[in-house]
Amino acid sequence: MEPTEQRATDQQSTATVTSGGGDGRSVSALQDRVVQGEHFESSARLSHGAKVKRGQLTAVQQGRYGTGPAPYGYRRGNDGEKPLVVDDREAEVVRLIFREYLATRSTGKVVAYLHSKSIMTRKGNRWSRQAIAIILSNRTYRGRVSYGELETQGVHDPIIDPALFYKANAIRERRKRRRDLEG
Repeated sequence: MEPTEQRATDQQSTATVTSGGGDGRSVSALQDRVVQGEHFESSARLSHGAKVKRGQLTAVQQGRYGTGPAPYGYRRGNDGEKPLVVDDREAEVVRLIFREYLATRSTGKVVAYLHSKSIMTRKGNRWSRQAIAIILSNRTYRGRVSYGELETQGVHDPIIDPALFYKANAIRERRKRRRDLEG
């Protein structure tokens, strides 16, 4: 008797199943493979950007810092470590930046202070006002991780006490509002 082909269709997949003299695989096993293939195909249809976004959201939901280099003051953790590990030398510079900003209320004065002490960036470059502003506004330093509007408690150790972070950012916000009113 010649094997016959039959099309088995359900809501999720269509499979061609050989009956009579087939290779011994069951219809359900073949359907499982087809459904898994369908799942793979739909996953493959997602754009690269959509996959990256999904990965970032998942990481933040789990309290992990996302992709890219670790912020100044941290390094990427090795296997078995937290995703971000405090780099003691750089973390002290981050604390210094926050203390100096609270004392001077000026990113330019913080830059000048760092240069007067010959403190350079991770790559050995001079600090800029923009780099200081980025550090002052980065919620990672107070133990948080965020992506877009989503923010959660991170699994990494904070470098800055939340109260210090909020004080510095309240000053920045007041200065920004004052500039907006004057300009």
